Amino acid sequence: MTKEKGKWDDIPSLEGLEVDWQFEPENPLGKRALVRISRSDLYPLLEVKSIPIKVVAKNFDEKGYVVDLAQSGLAVLLHSPLAESQPVKVGFFLGQQKIVSRAVVRNVRAEQGGYRIGIEFVDLNKDNASFIVGLISSKSYKPIA
Repeated sequence: MTKEKGKWDDIPSLEGLEVDWQFEPENPLGKRALVRISRSDLYPLLEVKSIPIKVVAKNFDEKGYVVDLAQSGLAVLLHSPLAESQPVKVGFFLGQQKIVSRAVVRNVRAEQGGYRIGIEFVDLNKDNASFIVGLISSKSYKPIA
């Protein structure tokens, strides 16, 4: 005697537990798709007081400081503004790791006597992207005392 296997469709739905297909979960990161690490966490992690960065574009060459960092980009503090959507090149060190990448300016706002520039990496080297992800992940781990 062979018993026929049941199918998922044969099971009636539970009263009051229907799926609301209009539901959109709240992003725990706000509007950001990727986690960022701020300078207050990044600098102590690398045991530095600041992370200098050089930003170069057509008719622009300036040094500034990293404000925060994500796998997709970073925010820097510069003395002069850049135009949104402007292509740039960035270069900086995270510890011994040298990061050089093409990038695009995504946002600019006046801040602290300078300008906070949001920059998105373009074709960031996979090793550098992995290194950044590792730094961000290490923030989550706390040593056991």
